[in-house]
Amino acid sequence: MRESQSTVAHPFGAFTSAFTFRRLALVVILGVVTWAVLIALFGGSAALDAIASANGRWLLAALVVHYASFGVRGHRWRRLLDMAGHRLGYWHATSLLIAGWFVSALLPARAGDLLRVGVLRLEEPRRAAVPVGVSLGSIVSERALDILAILVLGAGFGWAVLQMQAPNWLIVSYAVALALLVGLAVAILATPTLVDWLRTWSQRLAWQKLLNFVQQAVGSLRLLAKRPRTAVLALMESLLIWLIDALVLWFVILSLDGNLPFGHAAFVALTVDVLAAAPLTPGGVGQIDAAYVALFALTPMAGAGFNVGAAVLLVRFITYWSFLLFSGAVAAFAGFGEIIRRLRNQEATPFTGVDAGSSLAAHPSSDISS
Repeated sequence: MRESQSTVAHPFGAFTSAFTFRRLALVVILGVVTWAVLIALFGGSAALDAIASANGRWLLAALVVHYASFGVRGHRWRRLLDMAGHRLGYWHATSLLIAGWFVSALLPARAGDLLRVGVLRLEEPRRAAVPVGVSLGSIVSERALDILAILVLGAGFGWAVLQMQAPNWLIVSYAVALALLVGLAVAILATPTLVDWLRTWSQRLAWQKLLNFVQQAVGSLRLLAKRPRTAVLALMESLLIWLIDALVLWFVILSLDGNLPFGHAAFVALTVDVLAAAPLTPGGVGQIDAAYVALFALTPMAGAGFNVGAAVLLVRFITYWSFLLFSGAVAAFAGFGEIIRRLRNQEATPFTGVDAGSSLAAHPSSDISS
């Protein structure tokens, strides 16, 4: 029997319409307010003097390692897509990931991930379209690896620094992150059986297509369990990415003549990453800054004249504000502005649940083999 195609509103329309210069102005205003508050709280001119007298070599080292981490992120994402049968060039994958970060810096809740999914969904002369379920599964795999790496490193450094003196709010934060990770693992294991059961509820085409999409996305996630060598390599890359994040903070502290062991700096940086796992504001502006201040209160600084406000401002300048300009330039140079316009102009698109040509196409059995 011939199946009719259903049409739904383009899933990326809300994302592209929200991407405006007004949004950029809002982020800049929020950032200015955050900077003003931090400077006022930490001595005003004292904070500005500390920034002006910071050691430029250590700041350059922090800048270099932070930018290098995105090269590792691009390689990891390319590896995850390749595992699902979709090979991307390294520079294309990395530039798309950086462009996605640029969008996430302007919109809350990591909306830049939608850009990555949307761009891969567009067919190009040298590359077949990547099904939404596959690209979404690769990004969820990234997030799971990130949370695992942060929890392992953060808990390890935290125990070395605080041992049994960790405050309750900190323990709760790590517990919530661990619960999310365990919940994801349980969902991945249970989904094949659940999908097979749900298929018996209705034979309607829309229902079956929805289940095919879920099956495709989860099948992409399950590939990590079936490729242990790739999973180990991806986890090692994840650990390196977040150790670099700790290095950035440590180098900034050294630039301000702060005397803090690397383990303490790593605990602060990684715990901030846990608290900012779900950014409530664009780029976590204000939210991440406040988390740094709270964590520094748990790790007294021995360096004479060390200014916490200056440290937070310099870290955020390197990891957010400078990279906002850089990632925007990469997005423009790589032509992603034109791709965003293409996504915006697609009023509606046929949706078939599982896109044609997928290496993870749906089968009667929900347990997709590798």
